[in-house]
Amino acid sequence: MGPTGIGKTDLAFKLYDSVDVEIISVDSVQVYKHLNIGSGKPDKEVLMKYPHKLIDVIDPHENYSTGKFRKDCLKEIKMADSSKKIPLLVGGTMLYFKNLLHGMSKLPESTEEIRQEVELECNQKGLEVMHEYLQQIDPLSAKNIHPNDSQRIKRAIEVYRLTNKPLSRWQQENHLEVHEDLKSFDTHQFAIKPKDKEIHREKVAIRFQEMIDQGLIEEVEGLLKKKQMDSSKSSMKSVGYKQVSDYLEGNLSFDEMVFRAVTATRQLAKRQMTWLRSWNRVIWLEEESDNNLDIVLDTIN
Repeated sequence: MGPTGIGKTDLAFKLYDSVDVEIISVDSVQVYKHLNIGSGKPDKEVLMKYPHKLIDVIDPHENYSTGKFRKDCLKEIKMADSSKKIPLLVGGTMLYFKNLLHGMSKLPESTEEIRQEVELECNQKGLEVMHEYLQQIDPLSAKNIHPNDSQRIKRAIEVYRLTNKPLSRWQQENHLEVHEDLKSFDTHQFAIKPKDKEIHREKVAIRFQEMIDQGLIEEVEGLLKKKQMDSSKSSMKSVGYKQVSDYLEGNLSFDEMVFRAVTATRQLAKRQMTWLRSWNRVIWLEEESDNNLDIVLDTIN
């Protein structure tokens, strides 16, 4: 685990070369086909050498939920285990890790009517107004959900309208301490932290500029031209993709797009570190340290 652009994938490759592991991606953007540059997805040649599970599993116009990830990931973990391989989970989507390790609250299924009602309201009023509304009906969820996270904001509102009970209360009442399916496994959790926060912030800006140079704008342009695709899809709400979509639709200048994308990526990295600091049983690794591989190998052997 660790913030974006910290070197998680490079360490995973070293582990793959050292022990018999199955790399399983824990990334809510890399699950989408064709979202390659902006998600930091390894290229095809690298993936042939270092195969990843749960990369390129759905089309960009489809939705992929935390519950779907949990189901898919548990399946991959069990398959790896039955093949005598160590499941190696690599990524920065902390909500996926949380619900995999601790289980999910048993939430009511939304109805098509409620879903469309909330979707329409969101399109008409905008995400900022919807987040303010969530603060009124469920302050705890609003505090924990980022104002730009349209999917989770809409889901929290749906739950409230379905049941007249806040999502946060559902989660408190139905929380599972340990996920049953993982009880039989020894789980070791490693997180890479930046050597220097300011240097890492600068790296984020450089990394986004490299994505632009590699053709991120053209990638998004091509995505938006695909059938059933537009900028309202969940895949296009991802950091980087959202800002480039806004630029292509004439809502932002090029410089404003770059500024907002870099700022959003830095905010994402900050949230990832906030999650990790409150995490239990984390073994911390230093960014770019030569000792990281040995620490992991010594722990799992």
